[in-house]
Order: sequence, then C-alpha cells, then structure tokens
Amino acid sequence: MPEKEGEQHNLILTQTYDTLIAQYGFVALGNYAVVGTGSAAPNPAQTGLVNEVARTNADTSPAQSNDAEPTPGQAVFTRVREFTEAQVGGRNLTEWGFSPAGAAGNNLMCRELFRDGLGNPVVITLDTDQRLRLIYKYTVSYSPAIGTSQDVSVDINGLGTKTGKFFVSRYDGSYSGGLGHIYLLSEWAGNILSAGGGVWGLFHSVVDVPTTPGPNAPGGNNATNYRGNSFTNLSLVGTTPITRGRKINARTFAANQANITWYGVKIYRYYDPGGGSRVMGNVILAFDSGQEFAKSSLYKMIVGEWVLTWGP
Repeated sequence: MPEKEGEQHNLILTQTYDTLIAQYGFVALGNYAVVGTGSAAPNPAQTGLVNEVARTNADTSPAQSNDAEPTPGQAVFTRVREFTEAQVGGRNLTEWGFSPAGAAGNNLMCRELFRDGLGNPVVITLDTDQRLRLIYKYTVSYSPAIGTSQDVSVDINGLGTKTGKFFVSRYDGSYSGGLGHIYLLSEWAGNILSAGGGVWGLFHSVVDVPTTPGPNAPGGNNATNYRGNSFTNLSLVGTTPITRGRKINARTFAANQANITWYGVKIYRYYDPGGGSRVMGNVILAFDSGQEFAKSSLYKMIVGEWVLTWGP
C-alpha cells in the first residue's frame, strides 16, 4: 500500500512543441519518468531537471499504462512509471518530469517540483526500502475530430475547383486500442515512417472509392464506407519539417500511373500482424458526389503537400 500519494498539475516545456514532437511524435512524449534534487521554480524555457538523479520507463506489473479517446478529438495518454529502491531509496527528491528519451539530459516534455495539497514545494524523503511511482496523464487534441468533417475546396489545374470533405477515420478500430488514427498523426509528426511486412507505415495518395459518401463517411469506423481501388503504386514519400509542424511532400503521378476515376485522396497507416495487413487509421479528403474526375494517360498529376501543425 502507498505510504503517501498526491495529485498535481505540471508545466509543459516550450521545447516539447519546438523540437520533441518533431523527433518523437505525440505518443512517446511521456515514456520516461525523471526525478531529481533541484529546487528552481519551473519555467517553460527549461529543458531538463536542475539535478537529475534517476529516470525509468519501467511500468508496474500488471502494466497500467494505457491510451484512450474518451471524447472525440481528445486522446488521453496515461503513463505509470516506477522507480526501484536502488534508484531512489534513501534519497530526498524535490523535482520530477517526463521525457520521450532514455538518455539523461535536457530532453523533458514537462518539469515540476513535488508539491503538497496547497501547492507548496515539498521534499519527498524515501526510506532505503521504498519505491516511488509516478502516474502521468496528458491529452492530445486534434481537429477535425472523429465523426466530424470540414468542408474543403481544391483547385485542380485544368479541372477547376472541386469540393469535398476532409476528415480523420479510425478505419479498423480493433487495433492499437482503436487509436490507429492517433498513431498515424504521431508518426507523421515525428517522421517515424517505415514500410514492409509487420511494421508501421505511412503512405500517401491512395485513391479510394466511397461506397457510402456523404454524412456517413466521417464516421468513427470507415471499414465499410471505403474500399480500396486496384491502384497499387504505393510508396513512402519524403517529409519536410516546418515550425511546429511537418509536411508530407508533394507526389507526382506520371502519365502511365493512376489512370482511374479519382474519388478522393488519403494518407493511411497499416500494420501486418500476420495473415494480412490491416489499415489502422486515415486522414481522408473525399470529393463530394459528382466532383470525382478521371485521369488519363495524356496527363500527369501532382498531389500537393499535406501539412500537420501543432502547438499549445
């Protein structure tokens, strides 16, 4: 049984938005708990603890860390990390934080002092046979939220302006706890991209045919609303970091590629657990009914940049 416990808020550091998300994405930001003995007041410009003494990514047993989306558009990440007697036993601890990195140093997403119920800084003194457990929750909000869409218009050179709906989809909600779309956004942000069987991948410009266009399309699980076309020229494309954001570079389809009717464009994430790949989450631009167009071998087509931005 815990001898003492408490709850307090924390301070997200500026470098989280400026550099850490672009390196690690959103999901891994709180993977490591960090404690120290410094007493300086928290400041957004700080990057690490004043005097770090230990960090860990050890979960409790049974594992209690979990991710969930209790409200559409808000993913909550819970990280439960426990320091052993060898790490913190007999120490007087005053500060704590969380980081996406295992190496000690200036790589924290948040920093705070241990405080009492009135918000006053306190010293946490542990006996030599005591452990310390930190439970940390943070929320990532995104838009448009699952179940909603944004009306958009796209100017296509030679074809004029096309209208459509832009939305995020879970697609297959049975994997990653139904948060495949959040992992897609996280891997997009952190440029954590790969391809091949049994790994995660981010692909661009996959043509989909909406079998249920309209208000049903932005639903939480679009496995039955969208079917893949026979077009299979899928490959990873490069990304470019921007200030508090990342863009997926434009992709060119040559005259002999994608000569089909285009009903929309998506970015998706897939996983092959064995026995077939599973689409986990999508970011989709679906043209409105009657706005689709056919590409022929007389033309090449360029799908422009897709941009993801973040900030407080």
